[in-house]
Amino acid sequence: MLACAMIAASALGCAKSASSTASSPSPSATTSAAPQASAPPFLGTHYTSQGHRHFADGEPTSFDYNSDPPTSGPHREIFNDVFISPTPLPKYVQVHLLEHGNVLLQYDCDCPDIAGALSQIAYRYNLRLMPPDRIQPLPQDVQAGEEAGMAVIVAPYPGMKHKIALTAWTRLATLDAIDELKIISFIDSYLHNQTNLSQ
Repeated sequence: MLACAMIAASALGCAKSASSTASSPSPSATTSAAPQASAPPFLGTHYTSQGHRHFADGEPTSFDYNSDPPTSGPHREIFNDVFISPTPLPKYVQVHLLEHGNVLLQYDCDCPDIAGALSQIAYRYNLRLMPPDRIQPLPQDVQAGEEAGMAVIVAPYPGMKHKIALTAWTRLATLDAIDELKIISFIDSYLHNQTNLSQ
């Protein structure tokens, strides 16, 4: 499994191979794909919504978001095409993903172990968004999951104060090391949580 952690972009494929002997969750499952956290909920900090405005065509995409990484505000109607991104996502894409109810797990370090661990956690949720006979998700699988607000996206995010940032709509939590129970708690609290979008 260490080889999986070396390249975050390939962690999904490695995890698929490693879990081939386990039964796959139903794609229609609505419950958490991971064990429930026994500790108090890890909810992060709430940031006042900066709205849902879409940048107009040709409009500059710079904006003074009230959190870093952003948790709401102007964005472009663009989806990502991979669950595990080897490159940072533009802020205006991050916000669009959050608006739909997805959760982002981002990291700022030269740390294949952290990138791999985040990818493994995300994989447990994203597995249900892929057909059972597929080893790697196709872009349409990823985008359908994102459109439904059911995807957990992993990506680097340079320049943060902490090694790890977890974001959902109007919510941000940070960590400096992997704490699986806290990460799972955050995801379970906000993934596909459309009620947050009114805040």
